[in-house]
Amino acid sequence: DDNTVNLNTGQYSLINVLVQHQRQPLAREKLMMLARGRDHDVFDRAIDVQVSRLRKIVEQDPANPRYIQTVWGFGYVYVPESESAPAS
Repeated sequence: DDNTVNLNTGQYSLINVLVQHQRQPLAREKLMMLARGRDHDVFDRAIDVQVSRLRKIVEQDPANPRYIQTVWGFGYVYVPESESAPAS
């Protein structure tokens, strides 16, 4: 929609990286490095928490994301609206 949303700096950095690399699956480690400029521990799930919070803001149904999709066992990918699955 044309609604304006407020994002914190972490959310903005994350969505910015995803949009710049649309349709390109990004590993959690690479996403963290590009969005935050740092490596993280293998067991650090901070990126998953950030993605979850971002989905609550941008997705109509965060449990079934259309735009920020999970690539199981790897990371995440941003799929633009024109390519995402139609809403049911």
